[in-house]
Amino acid sequence: KSARKAQLTRGGKAPAKNDLLLNYYGDDPDTLNVITSNDTVSMAFHRFVYEYLADRKFSNPDEWEPMLAESWEFDEKTLTFKINLRKGVYWQPMKLPNGKLLPRTEFTSADVKFTFDCILNENIEAASLRSYYTNPNAKDDTDKYRIKVTVIDKYTVKVQWTEPYFLADEFTLAGSQIIPRHVYSVDANGEPISLDFRNSREFATAFNDHWANTQMCGTGPMIFESWRKEDGASLTRNEDYWGQPFYFDRLEYRYVSNPQTALQQILQNDLDFGAIPEKDHYIQSKSHANAQAGKVKLVDYDYPGYRYMGFNVRRDLFADKRVRWAISHAVPVDDIVDKVYHGLATRLSGPFLPGSTANDDSLTPVPFDLEKANTLLDEAGWKDSDGNGIRDKMIAGRKVDASFDLMIYAESPQYQRIAEMIAENCRRIGINVRITPTQWALMLQNLRKKEFDATILGWALSWKQDPFQIFHGSQADLQESSNSIGYQNPELDKVIEELRVTLDKEKQVELYHKIHKFIYDDQPYTFLFMDKATAGHDARLENISFYKIRPGVDAREWYSTRPRPHAR
Repeated sequence: KSARKAQLTRGGKAPAKNDLLLNYYGDDPDTLNVITSNDTVSMAFHRFVYEYLADRKFSNPDEWEPMLAESWEFDEKTLTFKINLRKGVYWQPMKLPNGKLLPRTEFTSADVKFTFDCILNENIEAASLRSYYTNPNAKDDTDKYRIKVTVIDKYTVKVQWTEPYFLADEFTLAGSQIIPRHVYSVDANGEPISLDFRNSREFATAFNDHWANTQMCGTGPMIFESWRKEDGASLTRNEDYWGQPFYFDRLEYRYVSNPQTALQQILQNDLDFGAIPEKDHYIQSKSHANAQAGKVKLVDYDYPGYRYMGFNVRRDLFADKRVRWAISHAVPVDDIVDKVYHGLATRLSGPFLPGSTANDDSLTPVPFDLEKANTLLDEAGWKDSDGNGIRDKMIAGRKVDASFDLMIYAESPQYQRIAEMIAENCRRIGINVRITPTQWALMLQNLRKKEFDATILGWALSWKQDPFQIFHGSQADLQESSNSIGYQNPELDKVIEELRVTLDKEKQVELYHKIHKFIYDDQPYTFLFMDKATAGHDARLENISFYKIRPGVDAREWYSTRPRPHAR
């Protein structure tokens, strides 16, 4: 019997008849298009609407959980995945802008092929995702991409890799959630845009600005109802879902741009679950009456990700790694962890999880050392020639000041404090830092166009990491790539490329450590720390567990002891 017919949720409870799960978010995403978005808010919206072919199990990330793929086989000789799709799965209802309802459409292998074609269309704004399927040493367009996707029949698809890839299972089964061909292949009037999804520039232009980019049409346990910018998003339970139903019959994300307002709503039980990113606020919340009374539960848990300060290495100041090292020595990370994060963070020296096999534990975090920083700047030729307290250097016949803008997220007092501590210590070594708080949408735009000097940001980490997307030189000149700092090191590129085709686990560890060492030596980032996720939730929520993979919790397991009714 199917899990849906059993009508039991993952928490082992019957689905609620009138119970709202109410969360919040602080910034509207640019788009809800699965292929072209890469921000955490849109990912949260997608999580219960769209589905992967398979997903890593939260309880054991080394195992795969079948989703839209019912089963699959991998032929090591031909490097081919034969994927058998789940039958009888239908896309959720979707209307054209003119109000006309699109026909009820079954999910098939054509949707899988369409999704991969969109990812591989180089005119679609998905460079960071596309990088995982790219051959950086391609001589021409015939071998530019490392996968070939073939439809065998309505419910069978083949994905063949042209060379070994150590994360082939990850990017075959869960590289992207699957999107509906019948929606994204037509214009606002329902007319076909183009049949050449893989190569057509016309199709790509329409896809990047598609009429459906403010909506969602998936196969998951929740159905998209609405999204209103600076207001919120609403989902309702999919009563025809093929799998186990969501416990709550409605899920809403409330737009709350002010972190203090969001905090008060969490503490007053006006929200069910919400992040409390500012560690000061989290610590202070423990004395709140509702927290003391057990009406609100405050939780902190490990989250796979890290914070960093990234340097646009195309800028004159950051071109010399001695300058980058000097700045890293001038960042008081231990003080930041203690004073800003109240100890709820762990230092790190590179882009891999401390304690993981990829991480080289022999490389220690850069120590705070202003004397060493001054020495490095002197060696790099940055001197204070005019006595104004700011170092300078003649480059290409002009005097360049050691001064830069540090772009930070405008709504984070935490980042403001970090930036102030960095600026104060950089001043002590003759570098002028101008802190530039920036709204999230503009930050994304600046990063994509590489129009910034330096920035403080964070990366979330997957269970297994491919450093190609962020650190390979082939991504440095692509505006839409994750290598927004323009970092290039040809020697590092060779090791990353070798890692990608190495299936031997011990050899992978050796190559990971080499990559860690290259990045550590170059310091394109000042690696800061991994901070714990901190949040609060209404005590009515039960069965909340914390996991090693993003987003750290699985709301499919939750249920409540007391409903939050909503208007039908």
